[in-house]
Amino acid sequence: MGLRETYEMSDAPDLSSFVSEQESPDSPRLAVLWMIFGSFCFGSMNALVKWTSDSADVWMIIMVRSAVIAFAVAAFAASRGVSLRVNDRKTMLIRCLVGLIAMILYFTALGRIPIGQAVTLQYTGPLFVALLSGRILAEKVSTSVALLVLTAFGGIVLIISPDLGTVEPDALLALGSGFFAALAYMYVRELRKTDSPASVVFWFAVFSVAGSIVQSAPDLLTLDGKTTAALIGIGIGAGGGQVGITMAYHNANAAWVSAFSYLTVIVATFYGFVLFDESLRAADWLGGLLIIGSGVVLAFAVPPEKTDDVMRAS
Repeated sequence: MGLRETYEMSDAPDLSSFVSEQESPDSPRLAVLWMIFGSFCFGSMNALVKWTSDSADVWMIIMVRSAVIAFAVAAFAASRGVSLRVNDRKTMLIRCLVGLIAMILYFTALGRIPIGQAVTLQYTGPLFVALLSGRILAEKVSTSVALLVLTAFGGIVLIISPDLGTVEPDALLALGSGFFAALAYMYVRELRKTDSPASVVFWFAVFSVAGSIVQSAPDLLTLDGKTTAALIGIGIGAGGGQVGITMAYHNANAAWVSAFSYLTVIVATFYGFVLFDESLRAADWLGGLLIIGSGVVLAFAVPPEKTDDVMRAS
């Protein structure tokens, strides 16, 4: 069954907004579902990156990952007859640049420090989103949202590394990736006014291939079958995660939806427990309760901004 036939099935998921070039009204509940999907994909990708870090360098991981995403999005868009043209070239270029920097820093850190610590520091990105969105996007960030995001981040610290006061130098790479990822999310939010989510995902992938192919090309023929399969898996996981997070930020206030991306940490912690012999402590369970509790309260107890208010602000 082809992509067109799959899409036209009555019970197929509605991805119409993924290829739409017009700004759509905010839908917070839909944004949360997309963020959950994206977080699961990114958590799986983290485990695969960690697993392949001994047999493939950062440039190879970025190149194969991005090539898989670019091919998948191009095929999907072609099946729908949708153009992937760029309308806001300046913002798209900045989004791609800061996103690539974030990816380089994070994948480098992931190969040098424990997966738990890397994910924790990289996922300061949503916290930076909440703190920066008011300045960059002119979105209203309420005190309640800020406190809940801080509570969720505190839960992450309890789960992953309760003694972050002694961060090693390599861990600063992951922290830097969190900051640049936050900037990328800000520009994703801006691009929803002019470009479709499909074009945002596609051109970031193309930009990343172009930025890594020279460094990775000499080693392409030396990859074994298992490493190649893992690299493709990274691309699939990253592609699903990128689609999920792009759709999430296209459907809701950046600060509000960012808290749900913390689910990636829980997924990555599970993989760490199973694949990398990471143990769970009492602090891990408490941190999980803080994260999940903050997400539930944020979703159901704190009313998001009305669509009209958000549209005027952004």
